[in-house]
Amino acid sequence: MTVVGHDPQRQPPDLRLVAPALAAWAGAAGTGLAVPPVAVLWIAGMLLCVTPLCVVTLLRRRTVRRPVGAVLACLACLAAGVLAAGLPARARALGPLAALGAARAAADIEGTVTGDPRVSHGGNGELVIVPVRVERLAADGHDIRLRQPVLVLATASGWEDLLPSQHVSTSGKLAPPRAGDTVAAVVFVRAAPASVGPPSSVQRAAGQLRAGLRDATSGLVGPRRGLLPGLVLGDTSNLDDEVREDFRTAGMSHLVAVSGANCAIIIAAATVVVRRSRLAPWVQAGWVAMALVGFVILARPSPSVMRAGVMGLIGIVAAGSGRSRLAMPALAATVLVLVLSSPDLARSVGFTLSVAATAGLVILVPGWRDALAGRLPRWLAEPLAVAAAAHVACSPVLVAIGGGVSLVAVPANMLAEAAVAPATILGVLATVAAVVHDPLARFLATFAGVPCGWLITVADVAARVPGAEIGWPAGPAGAVALVAATVVLLATVRRRRGRRVLITLSVITLGVQVILMSRIVGILPTR
Repeated sequence: MTVVGHDPQRQPPDLRLVAPALAAWAGAAGTGLAVPPVAVLWIAGMLLCVTPLCVVTLLRRRTVRRPVGAVLACLACLAAGVLAAGLPARARALGPLAALGAARAAADIEGTVTGDPRVSHGGNGELVIVPVRVERLAADGHDIRLRQPVLVLATASGWEDLLPSQHVSTSGKLAPPRAGDTVAAVVFVRAAPASVGPPSSVQRAAGQLRAGLRDATSGLVGPRRGLLPGLVLGDTSNLDDEVREDFRTAGMSHLVAVSGANCAIIIAAATVVVRRSRLAPWVQAGWVAMALVGFVILARPSPSVMRAGVMGLIGIVAAGSGRSRLAMPALAATVLVLVLSSPDLARSVGFTLSVAATAGLVILVPGWRDALAGRLPRWLAEPLAVAAAAHVACSPVLVAIGGGVSLVAVPANMLAEAAVAPATILGVLATVAAVVHDPLARFLATFAGVPCGWLITVADVAARVPGAEIGWPAGPAGAVALVAATVVLLATVRRRRGRRVLITLSVITLGVQVILMSRIVGILPTR
């Protein structure tokens, strides 16, 4: 018997690369928690050299078996992750910057800005936080050449407008970083940069485009002015604090960070445009790739944005072609390459959320979509499956870092989904138009403000629903407990009697909650 909406030809996803990718991820993340001893690095290096020799020997004897090959691959990737994160960690912790930071010495530094400056508003005024890669250090009569990351904390003007790739020099007081930070030292600066070099052509273009969007949105009303740059570029510097909290409670925070969804929207829009042409397929693919590259430049080609671009491509493969069997190896290979090339990503919350959401899209959505399509219209089953899968996949990560469990995330994201694409596309068009014609850019930004207003309304209403977010134990134990609860819940939902019990309990809980909330606000008389 064939289940309605079920594809009997669909093959299960190919998970052979998942274990090696997770092993490399675990090695890089675990090693980044503390400085590894030399012995650990030697063992990892020997393991990385020995495992390929074992594979070659087994292949020559034709006695290699799949479980043995899988174990050897995991060991090799685990060792590679330990080395990729451990070597830089030792260089940071035992280098001259760390020693001078521990002594809180004064120093002259020269280096390159590696990320966007962030402005923190505190009780003592504004503090500008700038990530810098130090290339020259002068302290205690020594002139040292090196390449180590630091965090500049500046209270003077002249730092907030810097662009990545600009060469700067300054003087300040060194201090040790916090435990777990991926920098060698912190530099407290009370003066403007002594010298500032020009940015690269790519970063200059990105800076001009981002500034153009901020100017175009200056005429928008209320919090829409700060939301549109967040949707398009991940620029939340002007986002209203109340809107930020509403988005968090409603489970919509991912909308104001550059993610694979942004890249997927750009790819889909470019694909719709080029398909109307009569160009060869490879030419069409080239134009779509150029559109994605342009968006990456616009959002700044940092490792996180590059990761979002790759995840967006994988999401298109999974959702558009339905070939989840090929999408999972692509996701695992992407994780493997990114973690080994940039091991700091292994402990990045944004990276973890992006991988979890994409894995949910690849693994859960096809089956859930087909199951729901037998009971709901196709246009409703698709967004419901996507929102539910993303919520289930990302909730344990959010709980692990201390967030509660949102009960309104799925309906809120379903309602928000229709507004995200037009806001993003119109925002990108406004950004490009700002370079050539300001009135046109403001006109497009005004239209983009309409879906932004809808998103703000959805977040506001969802955040104010009684019980929108429930408390949950934070940390790894809470994440494991949530995964177990989710598995039990999904197993219950698969049975008809279980669904009836859940519906009954939900109705009773909702009724009790309404009565309690009514008494709290004084709607019902109390004795």
